[in-house]
Amino acid sequence: MPEPGPAAATKALAECIPIAVGDETTALTTGAAKVTFRNPYNQSFTLTGVKASLTTAQSSGSIFTVDLNEGGVSLLATKLTIDNGEKTSVTAATPPVIDGTGLVNVIAADGECTIDIDQVGDGTAAGLKVYLIGYLT
Repeated sequence: MPEPGPAAATKALAECIPIAVGDETTALTTGAAKVTFRNPYNQSFTLTGVKASLTTAQSSGSIFTVDLNEGGVSLLATKLTIDNGEKTSVTAATPPVIDGTGLVNVIAADGECTIDIDQVGDGTAAGLKVYLIGYLT
């Protein structure tokens, strides 16, 4: 097998920051800053993907919608959604879109972030986790 060249040595490794929003069984409600956390790295984190999952899916009503913010500014041009009857945003009819304009997709070293629940349906969804995917810069 050939030795990795300079390009391989500088390629960023993917990182994932998982965040639990609430417990596993309590029904989720709308609200700002349902959880507040800081970038755990001493470097900026460039967001390249975001996913969400539920332990218990809701079955009806408005589509479950989540926002991710740093310093009060949304990092998402299209928010995370989880369709009714589903437990993951991966299968959502409308996928999330990271803003990506300027530095809006970069979480500063020790940057403070919040996760908002903007919309819920029938009030049965529980066990929200949000996964931030990206690389250190």
